[in-house]
Amino acid sequence: MTLFSYSISKKEGENFEEPKLLGNFVKKTFQTSKKASAFSGWGLHYLTGVVFAVVYKLLLGSANKRPSAANGLLYGTLAGGAGVVSWDILFKNHRNPPQTDRKGFYTQLVIAHIIFGLTLSAFREKNR
Repeated sequence: MTLFSYSISKKEGENFEEPKLLGNFVKKTFQTSKKASAFSGWGLHYLTGVVFAVVYKLLLGSANKRPSAANGLLYGTLAGGAGVVSWDILFKNHRNPPQTDRKGFYTQLVIAHIIFGLTLSAFREKNR
């Protein structure tokens, strides 16, 4: 997912790199150093990924389902929608948000989460 975001960011010449954007929010909010904000951005990004993966596993367990491409696609799409809503709240409520093409960012964010969901679903046999 992150590799996809970095690739699209480079191709489009935009900052769609979630860890860097999160780091920018941290830096602008808490006046941290560049190193601390970069560390925070990556930490928040990976922590969020772990939470999304755990939620996927819990949802599958509660529905008594095994991971599949279909539910990975559905979960990735829903997670992407949740990501768009979360990021939009951050951008709209911060006094000095990082600059990026939000429409492009949100579009690639949904696609990146679909990739994430499909990747989660690929671990069906190894984890059972």
